[in-house]
Amino acid sequence: MEVNDIFTLEDKIVNFIFDAIFTKKLHPGIKLSESVLAKELNASRDVVRKAFSKLQTMGILTYKKNQGFHVVWLTEENAKDIYTARKVIEAGIVEIVTQKHSKKELDLSILNEKVENEEYLKVSLRNGEYVKTSCDFHLNLAILSENDFLINALKPLIPLSILAGLIYDDSETSFCSYDEHRVLIDAIKSNDITYAKSIMDQHLVHCVEALNFGITPSKKNKFIFGN
Repeated sequence: MEVNDIFTLEDKIVNFIFDAIFTKKLHPGIKLSESVLAKELNASRDVVRKAFSKLQTMGILTYKKNQGFHVVWLTEENAKDIYTARKVIEAGIVEIVTQKHSKKELDLSILNEKVENEEYLKVSLRNGEYVKTSCDFHLNLAILSENDFLINALKPLIPLSILAGLIYDDSETSFCSYDEHRVLIDAIKSNDITYAKSIMDQHLVHCVEALNFGITPSKKNKFIFGN
């Protein structure tokens, strides 16, 4: 079954918006139009509104009464602060997960499946979905720790990391998260906590280095596709 086959129309709209941000058709601060997107995708405004609400919950969109939905404005400083926080949180996550693996209390097969899906999306040039899946890998790793405090601390940072990746992606960068995720899985399997934590730290540093902050997002007043 193709990955796309299991998506609802609402999910497809969410992925469509991710791709629109990734390809710079949508910019930070831009206002979204329910009617324009409904016509573009041959969907009802109700479904579009639900997709917008889902993106708002994820932190990708903001909503203000009488002003509608806007793509969140994320600066270089914001993006770097997000990853600084993630390094602290995910060091704790990888320590717990590595400990659990050393005690044979952990099945890493779900992570391997996620990495395979990442590579598939990257090769298929489904870039918006790829960025999202790449960031979601870290949330899946957090869930394996079974530490609700760390999971809840990481949750709001993942969609913001997705947005940073969509806005500041550099097409010239050869960075592939799925390769480094495989290295991270192997580091956890080594049962060496210090080594696994160092690999996680290096990976998050590389995530920031792969962003091109020379890209200057511009604010626009209309939601337009194909221009």
